[in-house]
Amino acid sequence: MSILFYKKPDYRPKNEGPLNLQKCQKYVEKTKECKSEIPPDLSFERIISNKALPPCSLQDFIDYLAYVTNDAENLQFYLWLVDYHQRFRNAPPEETALSPKWNFDDPQSSPRHSGNSNYSAIGGSDKTLSILGVKDFDAIEEEDISNASLIEDRSGGDQPSPYTATLGTLKFAEIPLADTKPPDGHQRRSNNAQPFRLEINRVITHYIAPGAPRELNLSHKDRAAVLYALRRTTHPSAFHPVKKVLDLTLRNQSHPNFVRWSICNGNKPWTMFLRTFAVCNIIIGFAIAILLTLSHVSRWYRILAALEWWFGITNLIAAYQGLCVLLLRRHTREVRPWEMDEQGRRYGASDEEAALRHSKVLYEETKSRWPVKMELFGPPNTWDQETWMDRYGMKSVFKKTFEKEVPTQEQGLHLMQNRIVRQAEAWALIITIPLTIFFTALPKGNLY
Repeated sequence: MSILFYKKPDYRPKNEGPLNLQKCQKYVEKTKECKSEIPPDLSFERIISNKALPPCSLQDFIDYLAYVTNDAENLQFYLWLVDYHQRFRNAPPEETALSPKWNFDDPQSSPRHSGNSNYSAIGGSDKTLSILGVKDFDAIEEEDISNASLIEDRSGGDQPSPYTATLGTLKFAEIPLADTKPPDGHQRRSNNAQPFRLEINRVITHYIAPGAPRELNLSHKDRAAVLYALRRTTHPSAFHPVKKVLDLTLRNQSHPNFVRWSICNGNKPWTMFLRTFAVCNIIIGFAIAILLTLSHVSRWYRILAALEWWFGITNLIAAYQGLCVLLLRRHTREVRPWEMDEQGRRYGASDEEAALRHSKVLYEETKSRWPVKMELFGPPNTWDQETWMDRYGMKSVFKKTFEKEVPTQEQGLHLMQNRIVRQAEAWALIITIPLTIFFTALPKGNLY
């Protein structure tokens, strides 16, 4: 009976105001209460390590955060932080020694104080551990990396970060440095000698400082604490509060919502068309049953109405879940508005190429030319001026409804979609059988 009550991941609404650990803890509790499971193929680690296939790839995740939830900076910064953590570990010891660890419990004391940080004591469960694979940045040198699928072995000190491929399009533009004036000249000389100081200053101007182009939604307390720490060290532990907040938010709010959104394989106009089509099929089924009941023909002909009822109810339930059964059977989905390009960079500029849009070969060839929103330093993540906005707005309702289709490759997503369709078929059968029995049992009307 579990198939009858299967649910896709619950929607997690955003908390109002700046994010802090207390608000993020609500996401963790919501995740524990949610009974619907996300397949391992669609896990958070697999998606951000770019191992999931479209439409659940890392690029799709960033597009979702950029165009749907408008908080792509969380994932952009988070990916950079994972990469930075690994690069700092691989830096020469004589350089990292200039950037001591930072203890947020007692920042005035020795920065190498090894006491447990309050920022690491949240959630109370291994499920909420950071993707970085460590429980506490204070133990960064002693603990082994627990997530071997994301962080490479440390035996090779000069090995590149495993996120080099993932962040292949990461761009470090020449941005003016942050104004981080130290209290004295000695500290300025010390800070300038710290590893990655130039990069850290750029990160501050783009993500941490108030009014930054991609300002993270942090509480005033966390922002002030991080800025204070970064003025004195470039050690990854200085980002500890930001790391914890983003880790909890991305894992327990953004990721489940992204998987839930990815289940839908049609746009809103197509979904409305499906619902209307399904309701029409149900009405036709009732018309057939009533007309046959009022006639003098055999009552067994009334069973024909069951086909319309079952088909209409199945599509209606699936459409309310955002699914088109036809597209699912063809392993395709409708292209999204921002995936269009007037120069044909995505799905081909000619009619011949468009006719091959179902081909995975064409899909892979064009996917490599997609615009990638992974630039670390750049303007705010706004898309109001992007060209697809005007082109999509000028499209007719008919063209919006019957958009182009592209392949759906991720098998984990197929698994969730098939469960929803089987559930719709089961409920349609449960509703159709009593209706068929009722109309079949009615006496003939013999009106014609």
